[in-house]
Amino acid sequence: MSDITIPGVTSKYDTDKTIKALVEAERIPLQRMEKDREAYQNQKQQWLKLNTRLATLKESAQELYGFQNPFNEKIAVSSAEKILRGVATRAAQEAEKKIVVRQVASRDRFISRSLTKDFRAPAGTYLFRVGDSEVSFSFPGGSLQDLAAAINAKTDSLLEASVVDDTANTQVIVIESTRTGARQRLSFGEQALSFAREAGILEPSPQAVQQISVTGLSQPEKGLTVTDGVLTVNPGAETLIPLAVPAQVLPNMVLELEIRTRLLPEQAFEAAIPPPGPSLPEVGVIEYEGITVESAPWSIELPDWKPPEPPVRVDDLQLLFASGAGQTLPLPEISDSNEFVSLRVPAAQLPALLEALELRNRNTHRAVEIRNIRLFDQTARGEFRPVHPLETAGDAVLEVDGVEVVREQNDIDDLIPGVTLNLLSSSAEPVSLSIQRDQELIKNSVINFVGTYNRLLTQVDILTRRDESVIQDAQFLSEDEREKAYSYLGLFQGNITLMQLKSTLQRMMMNSYPTTGGREMALLAQIGIATDASGAARTGALDKTRLRGYLEMNENNFDQALAAHATWVRELFGSDKDKDLIIDSGVAFSLDTYLRSYLETGGIISNRLTNLDNLISRKENEIADYNEHLVEYESELRRKYGIMEGALDSLEQSSKALDNFNKQNSP
Repeated sequence: MSDITIPGVTSKYDTDKTIKALVEAERIPLQRMEKDREAYQNQKQQWLKLNTRLATLKESAQELYGFQNPFNEKIAVSSAEKILRGVATRAAQEAEKKIVVRQVASRDRFISRSLTKDFRAPAGTYLFRVGDSEVSFSFPGGSLQDLAAAINAKTDSLLEASVVDDTANTQVIVIESTRTGARQRLSFGEQALSFAREAGILEPSPQAVQQISVTGLSQPEKGLTVTDGVLTVNPGAETLIPLAVPAQVLPNMVLELEIRTRLLPEQAFEAAIPPPGPSLPEVGVIEYEGITVESAPWSIELPDWKPPEPPVRVDDLQLLFASGAGQTLPLPEISDSNEFVSLRVPAAQLPALLEALELRNRNTHRAVEIRNIRLFDQTARGEFRPVHPLETAGDAVLEVDGVEVVREQNDIDDLIPGVTLNLLSSSAEPVSLSIQRDQELIKNSVINFVGTYNRLLTQVDILTRRDESVIQDAQFLSEDEREKAYSYLGLFQGNITLMQLKSTLQRMMMNSYPTTGGREMALLAQIGIATDASGAARTGALDKTRLRGYLEMNENNFDQALAAHATWVRELFGSDKDKDLIIDSGVAFSLDTYLRSYLETGGIISNRLTNLDNLISRKENEIADYNEHLVEYESELRRKYGIMEGALDSLEQSSKALDNFNKQNSP
């Protein structure tokens, strides 16, 4: 059985080895095709990477001259960020502001007395008001945690409540408003009021408010008039505004009034005329026999006349005083304002017993008007006041360049155009807020532009040169990037398109561009961007990277140029040369425009990729066809060798038969 062979399946002639050798020899053209396909794929990959580099450079160029260019970005720099911060938009104007944060806006935040752990909040309808908003809900009764959860869930984010264990055996509940401002006071109604009193949150207020009337103070002959509740005190006049009932000033009380000044025109003094002198009688006349004899005229020597000095101008904004208990205290100075402004004086600046206000107008050209004077407990909520307020609702009060401003919030965006102020704490000292260009953002954008440009030039050098030093000198490449770069070093050596790309970009970076600075600002080198911005070449040190056209940036020179001539620097990257409101000049504009021919659909890169895709597709079809040929070729070899083996087996069988026949017939 071991001698039995099946042609094409088993072979004692080792034809399978021969067939494999013949097929491998036939496969050599396929290997060349696969190498060609791999080369096309590598080229396509590098063109795609180059496309990405070009697109990145184009984007960084657009950022330097487009609508969102960093030269229009502003920042607000505060001299005391723990007191005041600012956020500026592009619409903000460069300016210096002096701001005094007298008071930050606050909200009502009340705490209960210590309550036992088993304290139960009664059932009922709980009503809360915050300013003009009102919310109520039905509560079935329960623990403080249950009530706090109900407040948080059912008050539409108007209130917040929390429960804290102040001791091991007791707890307190804190109820607070989410809105700031004096108008946003928290008050309780229905069952909420009963609960607040029981829990020690509120107590009756003994003296909530006292209005101080100016009625009856009108004395026109003394420069005092009262019209519609407004007391006008003319220059040089003064008056006493008594309280109907002297008030005991408690720590939470505030004196509030509205006041404004009215500047009067300067007095126009006519030129003084010397006095006429004494009136003298006429001289006597005597007539005698037709002869008239007149007396000699009077002769009087008058002293030299000097015109009187004009009246001294007086400016005095210390107008208000509070008196009581035998002492008189000055109140804060006012500021000139054409509109009534609110003045709030805390209890600490008032006498313990307030009996009257004094208004002394020593000014020569300023009338003062005052109205709506009241002394009140700022923690009072109707007939009640919080027992232990953690915080009470109040407005933010600040002074901007000498003008007092009142707002309900601590984030103020309607005071300085394009700037949002964030008030953090109060201070008697002024805070300087400088609204300026964001120089760091501008510099980082330019650094990114220069770095992107250098990376592109390095990529082009690696692709078009065989010099390994190109990779070694590129310090910004990572180790992984450096290793991969060796695999495509010189892949496009001698490529005219890439060499022209590099030459054109270098020329654009070296060209001069028109700016309003003229020759003082026409080159990138004048803002610290050049192939030798550090000046190393002047010291005799040779750096090959400078010979390749890579750029350096001297940050000190750039900072100085930007600080001195920011507009010129901006125009160097993009400007409107023909004044048609469209950017048409500048290094960034020129690069962006030039790179469009490479990146746009149907452009240079797109055509290269299309051609490579066609070559790859064609080569893959050739490979597929040749693989089919190899399969058919191998099959044909096996068929032919099978026929041959069969013929050989037949001949061998015939030979054996003849040998046997001869042996049988031999004598």
